[in-house]
Amino acid sequence: MGYGMSRLQGSSEPEGQNSDGSSSVEVNNDFSKLHNDIFHMTRLRSGPSESIRKSMDRVSVTRLLRGREVNSSGNGKFSPVDRAFVLGHYLPVDGPETVDTMDSRAYVSQFSADGSLFVAGFQGSHIRIYDVDKGWEIHKDIHARSLRWTISDAALSPDQRFLVS
Repeated sequence: MGYGMSRLQGSSEPEGQNSDGSSSVEVNNDFSKLHNDIFHMTRLRSGPSESIRKSMDRVSVTRLLRGREVNSSGNGKFSPVDRAFVLGHYLPVDGPETVDTMDSRAYVSQFSADGSLFVAGFQGSHIRIYDVDKGWEIHKDIHARSLRWTISDAALSPDQRFLVS
């Protein structure tokens, strides 16, 4: 079943124009009232009310963190509602995805200053640098020498040309 709208006032002139070129729009009050009712019903059903929207704008992550730190909930952690707010607005909701697999554990990881590179140091004397901008492609694969156990720290130079481990 389809709905159609037709002009409520028959006229030979284009809508909104008189024969002398001046504009005057005649509005049918019944149509205006119906349009207004539909507008308000749609608005009410498609989003939160005005009072809820105002209270949602007042939620501050800083306030939530401060409340958690001073133990305002009594258990030293976020309430379920606060946790859902932070997770929904600031953390990814999709699960983690595997970028690479190794035979040993990763013990250190760090992004470069501009976020384009990711450095990971592994227990098996292995360092991998990933290019984040190219879909986590391996940028460098480094085998460290003369290590007893693991890579315990790694840092890139500001120009991203050197790695210290």
